[in-house]
Amino acid sequence: MTKLKCVVFIAAALRFQSAGLAKDEPIKLSTITDASQAASTEMMKLFRQKVAEHGTLFTLVETNDTSAGLIFQADCLPRQGKDDPYVCFYTLRYAGGTNKTLMGGGVNATKSANEMADGFLASMAQDIVEGLDNARRTNAVEALEACLFLTQSSCAVPEALAPELKVKTLNLSQYVQRGGLSKTKPGPAQK
Repeated sequence: MTKLKCVVFIAAALRFQSAGLAKDEPIKLSTITDASQAASTEMMKLFRQKVAEHGTLFTLVETNDTSAGLIFQADCLPRQGKDDPYVCFYTLRYAGGTNKTLMGGGVNATKSANEMADGFLASMAQDIVEGLDNARRTNAVEALEACLFLTQSSCAVPEALAPELKVKTLNLSQYVQRGGLSKTKPGPAQK
């Protein structure tokens, strides 16, 4: 994927920003790799540089930063010789509160670490475009259900679910009476 297509994907992804990721702020991105693996380290260094080129869209944060919106984890297989291909995999997760929701992942083989970083940036952008709303919804439903199943009192309804549930707080009995919620999309009764 060309750099222009990648930027278009990322720009389109920003249209999906609502609850969970601030609208006018860059998406906070944390990256993780196996630092003991030379191919992984080289590829991740280039990936981080490419992400940093889009500073209005993304802010790189440390792995221990709990405010991260997305977590990108990538590792590469060891290379035996300098002419061996880079064979790497990645996963992208939405990090909303205490829950981490899988947004995408993949495996790729390229001739250079630079090509791999370009490919992963494009794949991450596509995952954002295709899955951010579902990831937010899944995360919100999981957070609400965790609260409901752990307490006998009411729980605050996450902003993303309030229009659908039409309440600000809910207890387990009320939630069960409504039939629960789908983690990926609103059910027919909730639309």
